[in-house]
Amino acid sequence: MLMNIIESIKQRRSIRTYTGEPLNAAHKAQIQEFINQLKAPFGVKARIEMLSIQPDKEPVKLGTYGWIKGAVDYLALVFEEALFAETAAAYMFEQVVLFCTSLGLGTCWLGGSFSRKDFKKQLSLKPNESLRIVSPVGYPNDKKRLFEKIVVNAEHNHSTRKHFSTLFFHNQFDKPLTQTTAGVYYLPLEMVRLAPSANNKQEWRAVLQDEQTIHFYKKTYINFDSIDIGIALCHFELTCRELGIEGKYVHLEDFPKTDLFQYVISWKGQDSPAETLHPLQ
Repeated sequence: MLMNIIESIKQRRSIRTYTGEPLNAAHKAQIQEFINQLKAPFGVKARIEMLSIQPDKEPVKLGTYGWIKGAVDYLALVFEEALFAETAAAYMFEQVVLFCTSLGLGTCWLGGSFSRKDFKKQLSLKPNESLRIVSPVGYPNDKKRLFEKIVVNAEHNHSTRKHFSTLFFHNQFDKPLTQTTAGVYYLPLEMVRLAPSANNKQEWRAVLQDEQTIHFYKKTYINFDSIDIGIALCHFELTCRELGIEGKYVHLEDFPKTDLFQYVISWKGQDSPAETLHPLQ
């Protein structure tokens, strides 16, 4: 099934209340097929497992501390500890989230509000593997709980999202990027602006340099900064692919410096000036 990335990014919402109906066989098969063909970027080893609560059989407990109601099926993100592992694994997981969105299904990133003990019982983790993220996946219940309405309004009111010019810059951090100066990268960066992040912090930044080079940064904060930038990088590259913009992520030695954010990686467009690149392994 072909997925419209831009539309899926725009439509994705964090769904916390579900109908209680298990995924039908067709949806399960589509999701599993999509997962099977995925690989985490940057050489990282990661996998996504589908888990289900089956109350009519052996009781299975998958606790989410009341944040999720009515969910039967879940996605669990497992990865091997390594350089850039969380970021690459989050990139991979967001692809599945967007695919599920394209199927009309609900999801919700959970990083801290779930019982790792319960989920680990259903997974076979190797000593060097971590369970970092889970998400329910299922059919949204139109009757949202009051607390969900409050949280959702805070998370998804686009008017509360940071403005494009406060997130993205031209050449240096003292010069905001505009739609005109962003050129072909305006829409990919706009899809980054719409990316979910912990508590809607949006603590990533990007600097466009020489029209074909974009440097990505993050603010370091507890638990989720590496995950948030992984989602942002996913939105950017998948949107570029959909628009036919060619390029790749590389690690560079020369980039605009700032004391406020940590450099992560750069995007080099196909028409970038020839130079020695240092791909992140």
